[in-house]
Amino acid sequence: MRVEAAIAFRYIRNRRSVQFSGLIAALAWLGITIGVAAVICVASIFLGFRQLFEDLMLRIDPHVRITGQAGKFIASGDSLRQHLRRTHDALVVGVLDGKAIAMHGRAMHVLSVRGYEDSLLPRLDGLRGIVLVGDVPRRQGEVVLGAGAAERLGALPGDTIELVSPEYIHFAVSGLGIPASLRVRVIGILLSNDGTYDNTLAVTTQSTAAELFATSPMSLTALDIFCSSRRQGAELVQQLRRQLDARYRVESWHDLHREMYAVMEWERVASFLLLSLIVLLAVFNIVAMLMMTVSSKQRDIAVLRTLGAHPRSIGRVFQLQGVMIALGGTLLGAAIGIGLCLGQQRFHWIMLDTDRYIMQELPVALDWGAAVAVSAIGIVAGMLASVPPARRAMRTPIAESLRFE
Repeated sequence: MRVEAAIAFRYIRNRRSVQFSGLIAALAWLGITIGVAAVICVASIFLGFRQLFEDLMLRIDPHVRITGQAGKFIASGDSLRQHLRRTHDALVVGVLDGKAIAMHGRAMHVLSVRGYEDSLLPRLDGLRGIVLVGDVPRRQGEVVLGAGAAERLGALPGDTIELVSPEYIHFAVSGLGIPASLRVRVIGILLSNDGTYDNTLAVTTQSTAAELFATSPMSLTALDIFCSSRRQGAELVQQLRRQLDARYRVESWHDLHREMYAVMEWERVASFLLLSLIVLLAVFNIVAMLMMTVSSKQRDIAVLRTLGAHPRSIGRVFQLQGVMIALGGTLLGAAIGIGLCLGQQRFHWIMLDTDRYIMQELPVALDWGAAVAVSAIGIVAGMLASVPPARRAMRTPIAESLRFE
């Protein structure tokens, strides 16, 4: 094997070989290098955007959400909440939410009102982190609006808006003497950089939501569980799905935005496959180069066979030559791709305009899975590409090659 590798390396370094064959080899090596580096960079950028999206969503969404399978409210919600707090090391918060119409002046807008437990609302650090102006509600009758909703209503911190829910209208029409709207004071504006939340979300206390939806303060539509990490949240989802009965639906932070994650995952896989074609196209150049090398080295092959070399050893020379080119291009491309990703993370080469984008720099998270996958594709494809030329070299006739020598 050592002699075969030495001959293969000599053929690659031989400057007196056919010039066109050398050009094809250089193009194959360059194509594999560029292809591998491009796949790693693009996959890492997609992963960076995905992690950024997850971080933005987890500022509002919990790691785990428990809702009822039947009806609006959770069955035995208070007892379940107490049980989860005793058995799990996580922040369990009761939620009461629903739709309501907001009115301010002549403006009207439909809001998704979400009421958290009064005592635990200030402990939601992720929610507090996206409050652009003001603070989270601490007392009954206070509300924080999404930036888009506040703009459509023309409401600023300190203004009073009126909320009307379907339950509120029902009680007003039934003549029970309850006023037709609930007046609340805007104490803050939140900005999540997600249009769905910014245009519709209103955060308030559970007691305010209970009054708005004309229900008991103990009623819960969901239990939100905030964990210390995504991994802990994923493990907790599996545990709760095994422990809780059919009355409850357990959803992870991924399930809450399943469609969006599916689109992002499809884009990442599609880009990986398309860019991998660059590597596969470069492999065809390896086949052409090796075929030309076999044709130009027929005399050397005949001499080696005459000296007693086995046909498999001859074929192994050209196999090693293809593997060397593929391995060299793959390793160099992987080094360039990983280096560019790490450099962007550390030195922030590509900065973005914060007036147009929600991030200050191009988000990059090194995708080691994609790096390993594309490197394996490059090396395996190079090995397979060298098989046909190696077989041709093994079948080279000795007599015809030496006839004119």
